[in-house]
Amino acid sequence: MIGRVISGRYVVQAVVGTGGMAVVYRAFDQKKNRIVAIKVLRPEYESDEEFVRRFSREAEAASKVSHENIVNMLDVGIDGDLRYIVMEYVDGQTLKDMIRQRGTIHPDTAIRMTIRILAAVDHAHRNGIVHRDIKPQNILVDNQGRVKVADFGIARLKASQTTHIEEGASSGSALGSVHYFSPEQARGEIADEKSDLYSVGVVMYEMLTGQVPFDGETSVSVALKHLSEAPRSMRDHQEGISKALDEVVMRALCKDATKRYQTAAEMAADLRKAISHPQGGFVTYPKDADEVEKEKEERRRKREEDRRRLRRAMLTCVLIGVALILAAGVWFFVVTVNTYVMPDLVGQEQLLAQDALEKLGGEAEVEYDYSEDYEEGIVIGQSRRVGARVKQAVPVALTVSRGTRWYYLEDCAGRSMDEVYDALKAQGVENVQVLYVKSDAPVGTVVSVSPEPGRQARDALVILTVSGQRVLMPSLYGFTLEDAQALIEAEGLRLGTVTESEAVDALPNTVIAQSPETGTEQMAGTTVDITVNQSHQTMCWPTSKLSVVVPLNGSDVQIMMVSPSGATQEAYRGELNAGTYRFELTDAEAGEHIVNILMDGVLMESQSVRFE
Repeated sequence: MIGRVISGRYVVQAVVGTGGMAVVYRAFDQKKNRIVAIKVLRPEYESDEEFVRRFSREAEAASKVSHENIVNMLDVGIDGDLRYIVMEYVDGQTLKDMIRQRGTIHPDTAIRMTIRILAAVDHAHRNGIVHRDIKPQNILVDNQGRVKVADFGIARLKASQTTHIEEGASSGSALGSVHYFSPEQARGEIADEKSDLYSVGVVMYEMLTGQVPFDGETSVSVALKHLSEAPRSMRDHQEGISKALDEVVMRALCKDATKRYQTAAEMAADLRKAISHPQGGFVTYPKDADEVEKEKEERRRKREEDRRRLRRAMLTCVLIGVALILAAGVWFFVVTVNTYVMPDLVGQEQLLAQDALEKLGGEAEVEYDYSEDYEEGIVIGQSRRVGARVKQAVPVALTVSRGTRWYYLEDCAGRSMDEVYDALKAQGVENVQVLYVKSDAPVGTVVSVSPEPGRQARDALVILTVSGQRVLMPSLYGFTLEDAQALIEAEGLRLGTVTESEAVDALPNTVIAQSPETGTEQMAGTTVDITVNQSHQTMCWPTSKLSVVVPLNGSDVQIMMVSPSGATQEAYRGELNAGTYRFELTDAEAGEHIVNILMDGVLMESQSVRFE
């Protein structure tokens, strides 16, 4: 894989992580000019429906979230037989590696890191996603100390119908990681938001003590401890842990999910209190008074029901008879009204099958697949069995033949590229890639074809190696962006990335740098990147400098500024120790600005500052 270019864009550089399902590589995105991480499904699982489903579910879950404390997904795709997810590259280490190196993490640092983990978990929960595998191995810490939650491989979408999924087809292991999953996961029940908060509690326990609350020789013994054994106080392991912090983690580790924190925001609020009230005493558990009151009400109702039971006996018999008659009528109405009997549509032409469904009041959703038994355009499958009664509002999936998967790839060497390309498309070939090379053959002539001529699948990649035209790279210096683009296209080249920079010795909006350089020989179709001199702006200054008081060492301070036009920009972001700091802000707009000061992600102060 090292050196491979995926989808003509991502150049694989190195392996950065491996797992049971996939391998993660560091790669260079040629289009965006940046380093990314690519998660690739292992080849041996490409035909395993369960692993493909898990891989697709991770991509779906990751696409629904975008947060500064979540490893964001950038792209997803398939290159030939390769399934991949492109994510932002985090240059750092896992929280597990940090714990191994340090042994334990200082309580103040652990609190701040956990609040950021909870912010990511809260964002996922608000978007209908339960992570179900929160553990230090899935939490990344970059070189600036920023925390990011990763790996939604076994996440559950709350809108999904899936209730339980195994880790792998052959492993038979319970969902999640045994040292970090909740009692309900150990029982095989559905994990919800409170299950993620239990796992966060286990992670925090390990950060503060250097060990997990439950361990054993086998996975089964660890799972049983999650179900039946109370965790030891963290203060038994480390003397520097406050009573308040111990109380917060113990509530997160409650066996009864109803007594745990119900939301990530609720747990984060108590962690912030633990900083200012280390003596504790503020952590409370849901009371059972309502349950006691319900039991009293149930006993009272039952006594009243016993006294009336004899009087109601005869009336009940009559009502049962009437109810049976009504139920039979309702059943007949539900079964027969707004439903139809599913016909056999396999073997019919697509349009005829759709018309047949529409006449019955149904609706078709068409899918396409190759078939060696049916011609193109013929229905080869239906999602409802013949004779089943179907509601008119429920769509029926019809699978329609795309014809045979196979075709004969001829030896195209020496023929025109346009002629060969059109011929392949006419044969239904889905993926044709053209690679230009220097050659003595006339420009536009096919030099070679891959794979070798013969019987091939229509969905397989065909690479045409074509003799390309060679041009000399013109000088673009001093041209405007529009004129430079026109010259590039006139030479048979393509405009690539346009960036802006400042140069005092050049006119605004003119080219000050180019790649490739002037006079170099290039292939027709080569991408040309240029840098344009940006216009100089007149800057405005506040009437007074901004003062910020930081109460705690190591606080993550962020200053966000909203201009009069409504534009929002980050004026400052960094980690500061306790003290008073003065900041000098600038902006291109004059007038009243709103300046918001955040610490550790919490809005601490909002000021109105005038710029002139």
